[in-house]
Amino acid sequence: MNMSVFPKFLATSESNCETHMKSRIRFLALAALILCPLALRAQYWSDYVLEKGFESRDYFLRPHRVLTLNLKNLDAGLLGILPEPLSEMSLQPAMLATINGSRFYVDLKGSAEKPKAPKYRVYPLYYYDNAYFAPPYYARPAERKLEPLVSALYVGDVAAKLLPGVKFALAYELIHHQGTFYEYVPYWYYGAYDAFGVRAEADRGFPELEPNLKQDGLDEKTETAHLFDAYLAFKPAKFLALGAKVSRVQTDISGDYVRFNDYDDDNYHYVSRYLNAKSVNAELEQNEVSAGALFTFARRQLGVFAGRVSGEHLQSANDVDSSFYSYEDDVRNDYFSRSRYSHFSASDWKHEGKTNYFGAHGELPMQNDMAFRFRVEHQNSEVDLFNGDAVQDTSFSFYRFRYYPDSLIYEADYGSRFSDDRHGEGAESVSRTDVAIGVVLPVRENSEFMIGLIGEFEESELLMDEDAEIYRSSHQRTPTPWQTPESRIGIEDKTLRLDRTSTTTRFVLPVTLSYYLGRGFTTHVAALKQFLHIETEEVIDIWYRTDSLIVITPSGTRPENPPQRLDRYRATPVRRSETSLHFRLGLSFEPSKRVRLDVGMGASPTDLETWQFAFLVSL
Repeated sequence: MNMSVFPKFLATSESNCETHMKSRIRFLALAALILCPLALRAQYWSDYVLEKGFESRDYFLRPHRVLTLNLKNLDAGLLGILPEPLSEMSLQPAMLATINGSRFYVDLKGSAEKPKAPKYRVYPLYYYDNAYFAPPYYARPAERKLEPLVSALYVGDVAAKLLPGVKFALAYELIHHQGTFYEYVPYWYYGAYDAFGVRAEADRGFPELEPNLKQDGLDEKTETAHLFDAYLAFKPAKFLALGAKVSRVQTDISGDYVRFNDYDDDNYHYVSRYLNAKSVNAELEQNEVSAGALFTFARRQLGVFAGRVSGEHLQSANDVDSSFYSYEDDVRNDYFSRSRYSHFSASDWKHEGKTNYFGAHGELPMQNDMAFRFRVEHQNSEVDLFNGDAVQDTSFSFYRFRYYPDSLIYEADYGSRFSDDRHGEGAESVSRTDVAIGVVLPVRENSEFMIGLIGEFEESELLMDEDAEIYRSSHQRTPTPWQTPESRIGIEDKTLRLDRTSTTTRFVLPVTLSYYLGRGFTTHVAALKQFLHIETEEVIDIWYRTDSLIVITPSGTRPENPPQRLDRYRATPVRRSETSLHFRLGLSFEPSKRVRLDVGMGASPTDLETWQFAFLVSL
């Protein structure tokens, strides 16, 4: 339907202006209502690649490292630099053999991270009588970078008498969050507000009648991840310790959004019903095996380690959207309208791959009891990418109206159909190198000062091919004053190729101080100066093997069959650099030699919900 038709309805003579003013306003509102859903319905991939819709987790195919609070509260890059044996054994399993006795550690996080809302959001508007509402059709599903709510670690002896020096450890972390599928839902959705924004008052005399469901909805998303580690270490010689670790990660994500509305207006003879339902499910499974050796000579220490992570990340998404609109009834002569719309899409993604990593770390003595500590690690990931998608759309509309310039009644009959079927394959290669050095200086008894440098470098290359077969047709079956009967049939057979490269460089200059205050209290203070630089380039090439169009009108058929072509879409390259300065503060308290309590304060110390708490018990 052509929007340019609207001014023609408004250009009526003064004599019939008052008589038909209400009818024209009703018709214009109805036409806008019909056009909005067709123009603003679900987004299609079209010249975009399906792979862009995959939501990966940052820990996928990454080694799992359990960080204690005093280290996590500062920076994960300090692993192996800041002395912390319970954290270092995640990097170097042989470090477990250097821990005496049995220990039990629990880390409790204060609260889950809240998602950041995008700066710009697009909502289609639907007009109902005198109230507007904005269902979040285009709102981006909430993505959260979550940290473990609970971290638990146990260290013990396998058999102190039979196997002296053989140690084992078990670790578990839980990630869990339940929130909304979309951010944000309109304020009235959960609140007791009517269409005018007025707070509804409670009525204690509510009748016990069978409800006539007029509006319903569901908006939730749940993510749960279980992360397990098992360690084993022993010392075959005084100068040598060996260790191994196996890990398992299991993540399940499910989200549902449902919006149902049934609206009737007897005064205007208007009926509107629609159902919009979306669901997302994802599973992540990965296994890790690693081993290491630790050599100790006097105060010198050198360790090497290596490991492999393998796993797969599956994701699926479904979208169902249907609507029905009618205005007046078919026995009236001047105005009648009815339309139906149906949309269905199903998408699947699969990422499967492995990561090999190796590295070295050590501690070397310096003058004045200072120690030089270092860590070098390299990771290389290879990921196979697969996806598939099917989209089906149908629409039908019929309306009758009186055209005032000629006072004749016209009927318009319109229908359309759309389908998009595609599947893709590709690969992604990621290379990471981490380097960290630090100098640890004893200040006084049980107090240490550390200054260091952390460098992290990551490069990724992604190449993805997606084959797509697209069919679209539309049919205007009856003539109107501004449009003749016409049928349009289009077919596309094309391959889309995504070529993306990305590099990330991060430098951190950390300065930390652990100062013993006396009476079992130790304060942890740190300042971290960070430099971050990101570069990303992305190109999408589209090879059109077939891009044909047939236009059928009463005067004949007009085919359009352009030759094969290659279109290129080059995204604006991303070049972003930023520097920041962060301060961290923590406190440890040892009421006895067997118990230690740790507290880590968030970026905003006054926000108690961001604080973290941990305790360590020596058994």
